[in-house]
Amino acid sequence: MTEEDIMPSDELLTAFIDGELDGDERDRIERLLEQDAGVAERLEFLMRANLDYRHSFAPLLGEAPVGRLQSMLVAINMKPQPIMVGSISRRGLLGAIAASVMAGVLVGRVGLDWFEKDGEGPEEWRGRVAQYMSLYDSQTLSRVLPTAAEQAAELSDINRRLDMRMTPEQLDFDGLDYKRAQVLAYDGKPLAQILYLDPDSGPLAFCIVRSDGKPAAMRTEQRNGMTVVHWADGSHALMLIGHAPETRMLDLAEALADRLSA
Repeated sequence: MTEEDIMPSDELLTAFIDGELDGDERDRIERLLEQDAGVAERLEFLMRANLDYRHSFAPLLGEAPVGRLQSMLVAINMKPQPIMVGSISRRGLLGAIAASVMAGVLVGRVGLDWFEKDGEGPEEWRGRVAQYMSLYDSQTLSRVLPTAAEQAAELSDINRRLDMRMTPEQLDFDGLDYKRAQVLAYDGKPLAQILYLDPDSGPLAFCIVRSDGKPAAMRTEQRNGMTVVHWADGSHALMLIGHAPETRMLDLAEALADRLSA
């Protein structure tokens, strides 16, 4: 399998959207977009859903964001061939962001906060994750094939940013294919998402945010047609979400909790 056959990570595609890749890497992504409809669809999803543009657009959401966005639009308009994916271009994305800022939609926050709130309270991070997870299907993750080195690097980033000490061995499960670990943003805090693909039920995610609350026993709930198992250890709130039967989700969550507390 060559590098051209591997689905780029969300982080790499986001860097491509933001024009942060060097020439060779940018050219590789452009070739994939021309040759692989799956890559093009994933890029379009990222441009629509905006997983974590907090860092990319933080300067724009500060002083005079509309004026600075308008300046960027003018600059992009001078380019003869803006990047196009379907009917969405980078210039169109910035235009939508500028319109949202002017309408007061962003409220100074970017990331999972862009999804509609369905209630208030600290538990609503689970609702936001469920909204995001409902956009995944098996095809989304089937061609994501991380190496052991990539998994270790992704996990190291999560451990550093959430003050944890997880190992690949703790997160390895028979019958689940590890796909990706990434840090998103929720309400100004890092939110870790570790993605798996279950051949029987589809995408499954283990998610973590920092928490100052007390330890909480494991509970289950249904969100967006998925089973959520959630608990807290005193320093973090944790959840497992997926389409697998509730008994299997509980077994996996209990195994995770046991391994992480060992």
